[in-house]
Amino acid sequence: MLVDIAERYSFLDRYGNSLNLDRKTALDQYGKEHGPDFSDLTSVVIISAERRNDTKRCVESIFQNTPEPFEIILSDVGSSRETLEIIRSLEDAHRNVHIIYNKQSTGTTGQRNQGIYLSRGEYVVLMDNDVLVLPGWLKHLKETAAEDERIGIVGAKLLRAEIENVYYCGCHTITLEKEGKVYGIGLAKSGQMANLQRYDPLVMRGGEVPWYTTTALLAKRKVLFEVGGFDDMVDGKGIFIANEDKDLSLNIKKAEYKIYYCPDSEVIHNHDYSKVDTNDSYHRTYRLRMEQIAKDTEYFLKKWGIIYLIEKLPGGDYSKKWDGKELVPVNLRLDSDKFKNDIVVLM
Repeated sequence: MLVDIAERYSFLDRYGNSLNLDRKTALDQYGKEHGPDFSDLTSVVIISAERRNDTKRCVESIFQNTPEPFEIILSDVGSSRETLEIIRSLEDAHRNVHIIYNKQSTGTTGQRNQGIYLSRGEYVVLMDNDVLVLPGWLKHLKETAAEDERIGIVGAKLLRAEIENVYYCGCHTITLEKEGKVYGIGLAKSGQMANLQRYDPLVMRGGEVPWYTTTALLAKRKVLFEVGGFDDMVDGKGIFIANEDKDLSLNIKKAEYKIYYCPDSEVIHNHDYSKVDTNDSYHRTYRLRMEQIAKDTEYFLKKWGIIYLIEKLPGGDYSKKWDGKELVPVNLRLDSDKFKNDIVVLM
């Protein structure tokens, strides 16, 4: 949580010195100084976990396609020398790029919380380092967020590498809710939701969603501090790497803020597991930690009293039910009388 993160984590520069967590000003990409008014500045928070070329391309795409004033906060996991050389070169080239040099990973949640805490922009964008942003991406997110003071977070349309196909969008998100309590959450990407095209009417329908991924997600910084940020690890309890996006979304909703999907904001998400080596050092060390994922999932489900993790994908129904001890596969018939009145999707 954000309230005591400066006490729990070190915020170090490349030389091992403490970063200034009380900075009164911040520079954007034009060299303009912001502060004490940061209303025109957006902070982009990215985790640097190896994948050095992905991180470099991600940062370069932001500089190429973002005319709005921004700063970038990279929180590194204690990467290899080769990765450190690249992110240091980014820091040297751009005065608005700030890097937190961790000696080891503090988890997806901890590192994002570090970035949020160091940020200064009125808006904070949480972004994966395998994302490439397209022109207009930030403009549309900010315009949507400004429509209503109760909008807390806004997510972008995620495209596949070939651009014309959709990886993830608002119509894919779903929860099961009864009397205001969420008892199921996840993705419905089967049937007509499968293999959607970039400008499909379903894809281009924006609005309020029950939850959204943190792949390219804009948040109002004050809202993140109000809800405490991510539920990171404290005294062995919390979330380390899995289901943090769902957990944040539920906390946002609990605080009576809205979650929106903005189809006009587009980014590319290079995240096709069929085309990557999942045995490489990145996936073994940071991504496919199945024991930790299981612990995170159990914690998340118990915290919110959730029974169903919904994963209705083009290749089949991979949904699971929490039976109180473990997750077991279940074929969810969402159109059945049991569920049909409890479904919450894009409004």
